[in-house]
Amino acid sequence: MTRASTRARGDERLSAKNRSEAEGAQHIKGSNPPSSSDRKSRKQRSGDLGRALRTIYDDTLREPVPDDFADLIGKLS
Repeated sequence: MTRASTRARGDERLSAKNRSEAEGAQHIKGSNPPSSSDRKSRKQRSGDLGRALRTIYDDTLREPVPDDFADLIGKLS
């Protein structure tokens, strides 16, 4: 497979994606505004995602510094 054929295939995918997004945007313009239950469920999912990200971040902060990194930091000071 040549670079030109790979690039062309990627361009086709992008064009299809842009086309589907444009069609979706047109559908949204003509549709009714989201109901309060839709907004609540989106807000709930957003809150769930935020809690999950904070949990992962907090867990990462609690991990010990690897010995190799501690040695490198010691050499810098």
